[in-house]
Amino acid sequence: MIQLVTGKQGAGKTKALIDMANSLAKTNDGHIVYVDADQSQIFRLDYSIRLVQTAEYPLNSSSEFFGFVCGILSQDYDINTVFIDGLLKNAKIEIGQIGELLDRFGEVAERYNIHFIISMSCDEEAIPEKYRSCLI
Repeated sequence: MIQLVTGKQGAGKTKALIDMANSLAKTNDGHIVYVDADQSQIFRLDYSIRLVQTAEYPLNSSSEFFGFVCGILSQDYDINTVFIDGLLKNAKIEIGQIGELLDRFGEVAERYNIHFIISMSCDEEAIPEKYRSCLI
């Protein structure tokens, strides 16, 4: 399953993701991963949530970012939820190209029963029609 949180920069997307992650950590049976560009949120996340900072790795494209996330999943079969804060920034991709990347995450979500909750700095109208039902 994929869920999307969109809005302009400064609209509270990160706070919403952190609140969702922390709430889920109280009841979740699996492992939770929070992918962000840096560690600025480390003290706001529940201790049980693994924070992965993309700035520590030489990621230069959406394909590399997708492979990076798959690598995280391959190392821990107990992961059932992945929060990605700022997909456009982390994947180094423009909103017009996001459909293909969301398709790939959708395939992984379905195949491995992973719940992706993804934030993007954009208007809802910029999301491909296919994924508008995923907006929360």
